[in-house]
Amino acid sequence: MNGLRIFLAMPAGPLRDKVKDSLSRHGYVIIGEAVDGMTALRSLHKLLPDLVIIEMQLPALDGLELAKLCQEEQLGAVVLLTPYNQLGTVQRALETWLFEPLIRPIREEALLAAVVTAHTHYMREARLTREVHELKEALEKRKLINQAKRRLMEKLHVNEDEAHRILQRYAMNHRISSKEAASRILKGYSHDEGA
Repeated sequence: MNGLRIFLAMPAGPLRDKVKDSLSRHGYVIIGEAVDGMTALRSLHKLLPDLVIIEMQLPALDGLELAKLCQEEQLGAVVLLTPYNQLGTVQRALETWLFEPLIRPIREEALLAAVVTAHTHYMREARLTREVHELKEALEKRKLINQAKRRLMEKLHVNEDEAHRILQRYAMNHRISSKEAASRILKGYSHDEGA
């Protein structure tokens, strides 16, 4: 886990110095810092850190909004530093957004645990999002291929196995994917029907 690239969106002062020192001593790399939310957001787009530590009370763009944008735009895992009296707001936000809250004052052990937890959850969510995308793509491909096979079966009066072999031969002969072959076959028959 050490070696994570971390960005700090926190006002300058003893708390930020303490966080930097703790993280650096444990092998984490601080790749950037900002004292306000807007500057942080611009920097995050450029630097793409693994994790962002955000102070809840930031000028220009508050920490909660910045945390939400980090999640929406997949700018890295988030640890949100919050005063105890803001915990209710953070808990409501957690119903929709995924980030790790850390209540001030901060103990080093809690900071390190929050970093590990936030990054682990972020990576799991990223993997699940990628898997969902891949499954959607596979389903779309399967639907397209099945539509093309049905069209071949109707037009050429062949069974499903023969339609599948025709589709495969077409893909191999044109050196294209079976999805692209299915798309071309469907477009070709659509044009024939329109003529």
